[in-house]
Formats: sequence, C-alpha cells, structure tokens
Amino acid sequence: MYRWLLILLLPVLLVCCVPGKKNAYNTLPPAASLPALQKSAINIPLNIVLTKFLANAQVLIPKEITSDGWPQYQQTSCDFHYKYRFIPGGFTFSCSNNQLQVKLAGAYQVAGEKCVCAFGKQTSPWIGGSCGFGKEPMRKTDIYIKSAVQIQPGYTVRTRSFTDRVVAPEKCLVSVFNLDITQQVLDSIKASTNAFCYSLDSVLNSMDFAATTRQLAQRINQKIPLDIYGFLRINPSAVKMSALNSKADSLQFILGISCYPEILSDSTNNFTASCLPPLQSGSLVPGITVYSNARYDYPFLSTLLNRQVKDSTFRVEGHTVIIRNVSVSGSGEGKVEIAVDFEGDRKGTLFLAGTPLLDTANQLIVIPDLDYSLKSKDLLLNLGKTFFSNKILKALREKASVSISSVVEQNRPSIDAQFNRVIREGVTTTGSFESVRIIAIVIGKETLQAQFVARANARIIITDL
Repeated sequence: MYRWLLILLLPVLLVCCVPGKKNAYNTLPPAASLPALQKSAINIPLNIVLTKFLANAQVLIPKEITSDGWPQYQQTSCDFHYKYRFIPGGFTFSCSNNQLQVKLAGAYQVAGEKCVCAFGKQTSPWIGGSCGFGKEPMRKTDIYIKSAVQIQPGYTVRTRSFTDRVVAPEKCLVSVFNLDITQQVLDSIKASTNAFCYSLDSVLNSMDFAATTRQLAQRINQKIPLDIYGFLRINPSAVKMSALNSKADSLQFILGISCYPEILSDSTNNFTASCLPPLQSGSLVPGITVYSNARYDYPFLSTLLNRQVKDSTFRVEGHTVIIRNVSVSGSGEGKVEIAVDFEGDRKGTLFLAGTPLLDTANQLIVIPDLDYSLKSKDLLLNLGKTFFSNKILKALREKASVSISSVVEQNRPSIDAQFNRVIREGVTTTGSFESVRIIAIVIGKETLQAQFVARANARIIITDL
C-alpha cells in the first residue's frame, strides 16, 4: 500500500496513442489540509500450538509422589500408619478467560496398618491391608490443577496455581478394619501437588519481559524503512490483549495495538521512547484497519518515478522516445509539474502540468486539465506540432488516471504473499489484504500528501516456543 502515491503519477508518463474510453468524473478538488486522522486498530489473533510444548513439559512433572520415608510407613497417630506412591500419567489442559485447568491422570498404591494403643502406647501387633501392590493393579486417580493467569500492565506474568481437587474413581478399602484410607492418600497427594504449584508460580512470576519490551519500544517508536518507499512511523497509543482461551491443543488470544501511523520520505528520527503504552486487558475484534497519512517531498517522488520509468522506450506517432529522467514538482494552487527528459528520434525536455483530483466515490485519481506547460513552448516550436498533437494530449489526459480498485487487484497476489509467510522457524503468518481507499489528497508546493484507509486480516501461528 506504500506504492499508491507513486502509482498516482506514473500513468501520466506511460504515453499511449490509442485513445481509451472517455469517462465523466465526479471529482473533488484537492483539500487545503488532510482531515483529522482516525485511530487505527491492528488486532491480530495468535494461535500457539502447544503439542510440542506439552510434550516437553512432561519433564516438569515429578516421576512419582510418595509419602514421607517411602517405602517405610508414615505414622500419623499411635494406632495408624500408612504409605503410598502416586505415579503421574498423561495430562490434558483447557483454558477459558485466563483460567487454566490441567488434568493430571495417574495411579496410586497404598498400604495401611492399624493397632490398639493405650495411653499413647501400642498394645497390639499391626494389622492392615493394601491396594495396588503385587499382582493387584494400582488404583486410578485424577489431579485437577487450576491457575489464574494475568498479564500485568508492565508486561509481566502473574499466576496463582493450586490443586483444585484430587479424584479417585477407584477407592482403597482395607477390609480388615473396613477402613477407607483413600481420603488420607488424596489429601497427601493434594498437599504435595500444591507444593509443586507454588514452585511453578515462583518460576512464572519471576519472568521479566522488560528487556524485550524496551527493544520493541525503541523499534516501534522510530521510523521503520519501507524498502524504497519511505519510512513508517507507527505512533502507538495503546496496547491491548484479550483473554487466553484454548481450542484443541492450542492456546489462543488476540493482541491489539491502537496507533496513528504516518508514512514519510524523511528518514530523520527525532522521537524515541524506551517503553510501550501500559498493557490493557479486554475484548478485541480481530482485523486490521489502518488509517494513515503519507507525506512525500517531490525530490523523493522523482527518485521513485525514475526507478520505474528511467530508460523506458515508447513509440509516439512513429517516433521512438526514450525517457532519461523525470522530475516532479509542485507549482502551487494544487498543481503539479512533471519534467520529462527524453531522447530517441527527438531529444529535449517535455513539461506537463495539471491538477490531480480525487473521485472519492469511485476511487479514481484523474488529471483532467493535463496540458503542456509554457516551458514546453520552445520545444513545440522546434519539434513541430505533429509530435505533440491534440490527439496525443487527449490520450495523455485519459490515461492520466488511476483506478485504485484496479491497482489493488493487479497487486493483490504480491500483497497477500506478505501476509502468508514464515517469519522464522516455528512462527508463520496467514491472512489476506481486503481493501484500500484514498480519503483525501493535498497537492502542496513542497510536498504531496494523502490519507488512506486499508483493511486486512492476519493471524500469527506459533508451533515452536
């Protein structure tokens, strides 16, 4: 979309002697100044595929959770002691509105013994039973861990994880005393898991993205080169993040930035910032809507035009014309002047002048009053009127127009390609360009300005963290 201003003037130089269809344009004169710039919204969904991450996360889970002193018994009272071992299996996760839940499946074995005590002393032998030892299969159990995730305004992570519940579909009943010791095992497993949750929170809450955000802030608050098409200043005003949610094996959220971008031909960076706007939380609608002002000085435009048309060859009324240089300047009162140095069967400098007008409804740029300027008077006398006949002038006027929608369609494949590419290994983008509309143009004596709105959609897919 940064090529549009270049394309506005280019057709004037692509001389064609076959008259095109004449249109009636409902044009508007150039504005004295651009309208107030509306806020842009760049809301991009992020899809983090956790398959590989979850596989690697298995190493974070303890291989087993046991009672104190395992395989010896843990005495909880004078008349009772027991021992248990829990072996975690696979786990699944889900997330809804920043509330993460992990289900950790596993199996346990437990043995318990009881005796008779009098005055705090054992007076009988230990008698007990067990579940999950020997040939008996271990009992199944599920641990549910919940974690509340918050991204702070300073771009830090805060989590609060805890064991929500431990469920044992298969209980352990010691038949000698008809004693169900399942709950004691579950309470112990829950306490051990809570200790793990505390350690996990300590690690996550210590994560500091300050260095990353400083680098990003310095980058985003400076002018960004747009290849040969100038420099982009984003001018961010707010950064927002939606709630985290899961779908299948992916974690999803939308990251949004509000900004007032502008495109300039000047590379000078006179504004820097070391921080981003505080991160806000809230709902976001995916999509990209960019309102932008563009301001180019005429020497820069001349350089762009020469990259496209320098040394181009045309046939005009049987004559060969080779364009050697193009120079664009503002002549005041909304007019531009284009000087074309040419060689071939004839040699000289042709001066054209006209008033670019914008048809906002039909998205057309036209120069209906395009004519040879007074500076071309001597050239006309020297080369003769045939070379610059009214027929050629009429063709120039009709060809000196741009249909924005046609330009978009011609360039759509290359534009869409920028939305569908690999950023680096494990990070790709998908999306498509939708539309662009020119809102206003200002033809000044020193600069050419335009305001446009472009719409697109994009998504970032991360498969490797």
